[in-house]
Amino acid sequence: MSIAFVPSVAVVAVLASTSGMVHIECAPSLAALFAWIELEHSFLRRYGFTRIVYCERYDRLGLAQTRAEQLRRLPHEELFRIIASLNPDERTLDRDTIEQLPVRSWIPPQRRRRPTRCTPTLPRWTLPKPPQTSSDG
Repeated sequence: MSIAFVPSVAVVAVLASTSGMVHIECAPSLAALFAWIELEHSFLRRYGFTRIVYCERYDRLGLAQTRAEQLRRLPHEELFRIIASLNPDERTLDRDTIEQLPVRSWIPPQRRRRPTRCTPTLPRWTLPKPPQTSSDG
């Protein structure tokens, strides 16, 4: 009889509260994420982040942490567009639904934002030249 080794799969989840706020959390496994949600004195429970509305699974924790940082830096409109691509009804994802998601071994590319150019607030000026002294002698 052989025992199959199932590696723990790291997850990145977007959790929502009843007031509509979202929080991005990275966990080393799906069991750890559900334990943090159910823990009485955890940050997630204290601020009401009990609904998982978006989740990604990764084969390494480092990739999941990098993806969580990417998602945290996104503008809110872009983040909600990503959530709507997987979960358009914004229903709470349960454990069975999350376990059916594919396990990724790469991070999706992030759209690069161009730096915005703005007009300077102060007018440009040059330093005055020091007065010329004549050395006639």
